[in-house]
Amino acid sequence: MQAAHKRLAVNGHGVSPETPASYYYGEDADMQPPALEEVGEKLKRVGTVEEAVHRVADLVAREATERKQMIGGIDNFWLMLQDVTDFNAACTSVFIMREQVSVETMAEQCIRQAEKFPRYRQKLESVGRLLHGATFVDDPDYNIMNHIHVRRLPEPAGKKELEALVGEFIAEEWDLSRPLWDTIIVENYHDEDGVCAVIAKGHHTLSDGQGFVISQLFLTSYYDDLAQMMDGAADKLSKAKRGQLLPSEYSKSLKPLDPYSANHPLAPLLHVILALLFWLLYVFQTFLSVFLSTYQALRMVSTVLFTFWRVEMVTADQSSKRTPLREFSSSKTFSLQDVKHCQQAFSGPRPGYAVAGVPKDKRRNVKSKIGHVTLNDVVCSVMADVVGNIVASKPAPTTTWGKIRHTANKILPTPIGFFIPISIRQPGDWSMRNLSTGSDVFLKPAPTLSNDISIREIHEHIHKCRRELSLFKHSGWPKFCFHVMQLTGQAPILFPLSWFPKSKENNPLVKFMRKFVVKPFSDACLQSFTAILTNVPGPSKKPITMHGVEVAKWTAIPPQGGTGTIGIGIMSYAGGISIGVSADRVPGSQGVARRVCEEFERRFELYVARAKEVLDHQD
Repeated sequence: MQAAHKRLAVNGHGVSPETPASYYYGEDADMQPPALEEVGEKLKRVGTVEEAVHRVADLVAREATERKQMIGGIDNFWLMLQDVTDFNAACTSVFIMREQVSVETMAEQCIRQAEKFPRYRQKLESVGRLLHGATFVDDPDYNIMNHIHVRRLPEPAGKKELEALVGEFIAEEWDLSRPLWDTIIVENYHDEDGVCAVIAKGHHTLSDGQGFVISQLFLTSYYDDLAQMMDGAADKLSKAKRGQLLPSEYSKSLKPLDPYSANHPLAPLLHVILALLFWLLYVFQTFLSVFLSTYQALRMVSTVLFTFWRVEMVTADQSSKRTPLREFSSSKTFSLQDVKHCQQAFSGPRPGYAVAGVPKDKRRNVKSKIGHVTLNDVVCSVMADVVGNIVASKPAPTTTWGKIRHTANKILPTPIGFFIPISIRQPGDWSMRNLSTGSDVFLKPAPTLSNDISIREIHEHIHKCRRELSLFKHSGWPKFCFHVMQLTGQAPILFPLSWFPKSKENNPLVKFMRKFVVKPFSDACLQSFTAILTNVPGPSKKPITMHGVEVAKWTAIPPQGGTGTIGIGIMSYAGGISIGVSADRVPGSQGVARRVCEEFERRFELYVARAKEVLDHQD
């Protein structure tokens, strides 16, 4: 009976309140009932319900604030890529100055720059987390003089010596514990253009190329014009969405409707119609972009799969670890009028079509309505020839894999792969964020790479490149991928590159995956093209000043990709155009950056000469 009573008691039946606690827990049980004073202390620490709610609300608010401040997925992508591969995420600008620039003046201007663009005085924090992205925070040890350096070149302190210094500057590794930028003032540089040089470098996580250039322009006399232009473009876009622009601003063919757009009874109806047309056209272009981008994506992926294992670089093969050394060079400046000659001569279905029947003195702004050729079409066509010619003239490879690749390329089609960035920065967006995506574009060199190339061959070659670039420009998938990748900034664990960080290489599985899976795959992607090529539209009409000193020449280059790739920047400035090139400095191909520039000069001059022949024939 007593045993039965105990069982009932344990099950909660028929037990009196006076039953001792030891009856339930046992004398030697691990679990003991909480003392009354312990319960009181816990309740005191928890506080009232209202206090607990406030603490939860504060926690949520802090989390929301931190989420808002986290860098985007593209910004974080450069850090992960740098962690896994030998990729150096450096955006670089080189300014040739007409007069000397003092350290004090540069420091004063850079302080103003950091006030406008706070990332210049901030460093990264919480890099490498999986569920939270990194953030930029103010550096308590920030000192402007830690980022401005003065160098002197060895004599004769000319273009060759400056380019060697730029190559060394690009190759320097990044210290993520400090703000991600540096500037060098070269005091004793001198040539026919200037007597001083300023080299600026920023990490790609600091900003994309366009944002970096915008921040550099803040130091110049062009900034006010740029602000007016960008803010004006933002205002114009806003009005276009609401149908409030003049009809002629939508299309010149609608100019007769301009009188009805203001102070007229039909103005409200006209605004509704224009807004409707704007959004209908937007929807149509979106659907067209989806179609074209799908076609372009399929072609690109198939070409990458067909060629990634046999891509030819302009540099010599590197049989072991990638060299840490870099080289740099820039071309001479060509007149933008020469580019216009090429545009007018080669636009349209046949050479000279754009200016046929137009007197010479009225050709200034003539454009072909069919097959108009842009500056990028011309320059990319020339660059495809240049890279193709250098690759074709390389000495026979000495490595086994190089011989296999060389033999395959003699049989199989071998277009030149360029990775071209696409800016999706909205008008009026001044932020230093990565607002760029990009895609591979494969261009074939002209059939004739010698000086004997005919006008007809140049025309056909430019239009083949134009069609490839047009397909690329209207592709929507790179933009879609950009927005998807941006989300990983909130939780880097969503991106596979974050799964195997270098900081955890002591783990055998992480070390194995990095060495045999992640790095080989990443390297293959970074070596699926020969060059990263970007167009940097600078102040194209007249020279600008920096700290009151005229800038004689300006060159900007993007980062390089994988082993052997080159970085090419096309710069429009002060009525001229030039290119800058960075490359690996490899025994057997040293000076290749300079050779690319020299070959570009020669080939571009040939295109201009042929274009003038076409235009002279029209006269």
